[in-house]
Amino acid sequence: MNRSLVILPGILALGMVVFGGSYWASRTACRMTAPSDDLSWLQTEYHLNNAQMVHIRALHDGYLPQCAEMCAKIAKKKQKLEQELAGGTNISSEAQATLSDIAAFRAQCQAQMLQHFLTVSQAMPPEEGQRYLAKMQKLTLGINDQMEQSMTESAGHEHHQP
Repeated sequence: MNRSLVILPGILALGMVVFGGSYWASRTACRMTAPSDDLSWLQTEYHLNNAQMVHIRALHDGYLPQCAEMCAKIAKKKQKLEQELAGGTNISSEAQATLSDIAAFRAQCQAQMLQHFLTVSQAMPPEEGQRYLAKMQKLTLGINDQMEQSMTESAGHEHHQP
């Protein structure tokens, strides 16, 4: 009986410590991935100091309006394309021109993103900047890779002509 009076409070105390530790760890993890700071991952991933992060945040803030403008142009053209394609049985010359406009805007957007990523990479230590740039180039240029790869003959999707 005396033994159980010692074990029971010990188990309760251990449970409280485990719960408290888990709670503290989860709160810390949530603060590290807070959506209010969408660039904080860069500092951790690329071992950046505070001065580098201040510079990168300024670059990011300067790029955002340019990015938003490009996204708005693409969205407007996509809306126009939807109207041109609505109810049609063929792709009109207007729709083809709009598709070309969208492609040109997307190419311009990719070029602007790549330039931004290059500029950001130069604000990092050289090795980290190279690693960052390689990752961003792969993401930026690889957007359509999965679809394109799925349509190749090597993926087993042959497009035969009659």
